[in-house]
Amino acid sequence: MNLRSLRFFLAVAENNGVQKAAESLHLTQPNISRALKALEEELNAQLFVRTARGVEITEEGELLRMRAEEILSLVDKTKAEFVDSKGSELSGEVRIAAGESEGMRNVIRAMSLFKAIHPKVEFSVTSGNSANVAYQLNVGLSDLGIVFDPFDVSKYEYTRLPWKEDWCVYLRKDDPLAEEPFVTPQMLRDRPLILSAQTRGAGFLKSWLGRSLEELNVVAYFTLINTPKLMVEEGLGLMISFDNLIDLDPNGPLMIKPLAPKLHSATYLIRKKEKVLSRAAQAFHEYLRIERRSSSKQLSRRTDRGCLAAALNFPARFELRFETASFYFGKYDSRFRPSSYAYRVLNQRRYAQPEESST
Repeated sequence: MNLRSLRFFLAVAENNGVQKAAESLHLTQPNISRALKALEEELNAQLFVRTARGVEITEEGELLRMRAEEILSLVDKTKAEFVDSKGSELSGEVRIAAGESEGMRNVIRAMSLFKAIHPKVEFSVTSGNSANVAYQLNVGLSDLGIVFDPFDVSKYEYTRLPWKEDWCVYLRKDDPLAEEPFVTPQMLRDRPLILSAQTRGAGFLKSWLGRSLEELNVVAYFTLINTPKLMVEEGLGLMISFDNLIDLDPNGPLMIKPLAPKLHSATYLIRKKEKVLSRAAQAFHEYLRIERRSSSKQLSRRTDRGCLAAALNFPARFELRFETASFYFGKYDSRFRPSSYAYRVLNQRRYAQPEESST
């Protein structure tokens, strides 16, 4: 199996025929047919079946297509990284897999600030639950992941980010609990519940409820957020999830109630251990980690000088003039005043491999 045969295979799958694939690749049909036959013999599997309209991919072929797309995507990305590494200006793609939460707004703000400094850097964001994020990282389809408790971060290099997600109950406004100021575990004991699939086997929710999930009346688990919202609207049950995750219409049928005692989830930036990132991904990873360290207080001038130059990887001979710059998630505030002082970066900064951060 080689990259050439995989490209031939994908061309046939996309064009539903050998002849059309050959035309798209500017090759002869026998060349494509021989490559497919060799591929099927090597894998001991039939990848296509002939039909009146051409060829139809088999179940084994679908599996190979998924893997081939992953392999060729990584190959193309690697080639692009080598080209980018020869340029002085930071460029390339940063691929992020992230769970759904209001906290992602902070990551998006960081992306916007980062791109303002490095306009040639592009971002690709894939949404999903933590299991989807882990898969994206494990197979190399994403560089960085954003996950929330409950999640076993010990398998990854991780950094705890400086914000938490608060849990709440989504319910109908005509529900008896709508009159309560908050919801306690006792109030949910006999109620039908709609939970995130991520909470299966999660000890922290079990601890808050004081019971195992098997003892509760769980009517549904969800991965994405729109369907469980409809479930609550239709009276199927109460949903326990992050607050601010759904933008509720004030005139709509739903409302939220805080939990008592309160329940929080930490947010983590993760990457696969020992994975070599592209320059762009490495730079943004370090940028987020520095933002995390400086999020609780306004940076001093000394910190501004050291952190900004290192984190933002300014190109050679870039002159930065500012009075104060407060870089932290959710409260970005920069007041640039000319001639207060000037900081000149004379040499291109290259990122060193960051130390392990498991806090």
